[in-house]
Parts: sequence; structure tokens; C-alpha cells
Amino acid sequence: MRWDSLFEKIISIKTSEAKQYIESTATEAYQLIDVRQPEEYMKQHLPGSLLIPLSDLIEEKVVLDKTKTTLVYCTRGERSLAAAQWMVSQGFVDVQHVEGGINDWIGSKAFGHFELNLNLIRQDTDFPDAISMAYAMEEGLRLFYMELARETKEEFFQKLYRKLASFEVEHKAELAEKYRIAEGKEFIQKEMDERQDQIMEGGGHADITLIRTLANTEDITDVFGLAMAFEIQAFDFYFRLSQHTVKPDVRQFFLEMADAEKSHLAFIANEMDAYLKK
Repeated sequence: MRWDSLFEKIISIKTSEAKQYIESTATEAYQLIDVRQPEEYMKQHLPGSLLIPLSDLIEEKVVLDKTKTTLVYCTRGERSLAAAQWMVSQGFVDVQHVEGGINDWIGSKAFGHFELNLNLIRQDTDFPDAISMAYAMEEGLRLFYMELARETKEEFFQKLYRKLASFEVEHKAELAEKYRIAEGKEFIQKEMDERQDQIMEGGGHADITLIRTLANTEDITDVFGLAMAFEIQAFDFYFRLSQHTVKPDVRQFFLEMADAEKSHLAFIANEMDAYLKK
């Protein structure tokens, strides 16, 4: 008797396939589950993943949607394989085990514990406040790039930083339009001076040491690498905010913002390719 005949067949996918799926699929349509421990997640995790340690998953401490496509990963694949097997036995309709886990992942990763910066907004916040925070984050990153442009002596990099700053202006305009459509009136930015000049996408803060270090770089890949890192952290942050909020319209807004960050990341990657081909 073969022992594997006692178990349901598990669908396994390579990390490259998982990456392609995540990048091309709306965040709302799937669940990406990290079954490692909190300290492992804090050091690095796949952007947009929900932390549910294997023991918590089996004890059903978190309620998941069994009808959604569910991707599950760990460090190398052992824990996620066990998790996938358990999920299938519990009636999850589409479980995909990510072979090789985060160790085989080629691409950007997020960092920080799951609750990182979630204190910036209340769980019961309303839509206008959610828009205001997102707007402040975009403005914070714009100011960061403009400060880099001022600190940088090389004209080529000055132009590049100003172009990256212009992307944030476009993002702010998109947010203002979302507000106008949803609320039926023009967006008026709230008084947020105490944080607007510091908070950036992903909930991080500007650092003058980082600015001065980057201002002296001569490596264009460092510049684009930083820009993509911001977008990755922003995607991850918006996803975590969507899990944090209790209001459906705000949750949907944060999921839409997460998908927008995916698009921004692809756009910056294309811009980098274009610059490197010159």
C-alpha cells in the first residue's frame, strides 16, 4: 500500500509561477498565506501575504475564504506542504503550494511585522480619512524625491528624481478623482502637517542620512531599486490595511490602492529598463 494514496493530491507551483500570478491578478481574488513564525515574517515576507503560523491555521484561529485561490508558502516548502494538505482536507477548493518557499523567491520582498504602521489609522476609519492618509503618503514620497533632487549635484539624477516625484503628483490626482467620484465633491486636503512631510508610501519616514547617501550615488540601479522598494512596501502596507479596517468600503479602497501599487511597480521597472538601454 502506498502511503501517498491516503492523501489528496496537492497542486504545487514554482515561485516564478506564483510571482506571475500575483502580479497579474487582483489582490481581492486570492489569498497568499505565510505559515512561518512572526519573527521570520518580520525579517522578510512576500508582499501582500497574510501571516498565519501553521499551528494557528490548523487550530482555525483565523477564518479564511475556502472558495478563493489560496497560495501558501514557508521558508523552503515543508510547512507549506503540510498546510496545503490540511487546507484541502478542510474543503478549500483551490490550494496551491509554492515550492521552494521564500528561499527560492526571485524578486522584491517586504519586511516588518504584520502590525507595522497600522496604528497610523483607526480600524473604524471612514473613507475620507483613508483617502487623506493615502494622499499624505504620496505627498511624503514626492517631497522625498524633490529633496533628493536638491541634494544631488549630477544633472542626470536630478532629472530622474524629479520624474519620480512627478509620478507621485499623478498618483495624488488619481486619489483626488476617486474622492470626487465617491463623495460627489472635490477633495480638500485635511490639515496633516504633523506627518505629511515625513510619512511616505508604506508608512515609512524620510531620513536625511538616506537622502544624503543616495544623493551621492552614481549607480542608477540604486535609484530605481529604492523606488521599487517603496512601491513594494506600499503594496504590502495597503494590503495589511485592508485586513485591519472593519469598514467594507475602506477595505475595498485599500485593496484597490494595493493593486495600483502593483501597476506603479511595473511602470518603474519599465522605466528602469528604458534608462538602462540608453
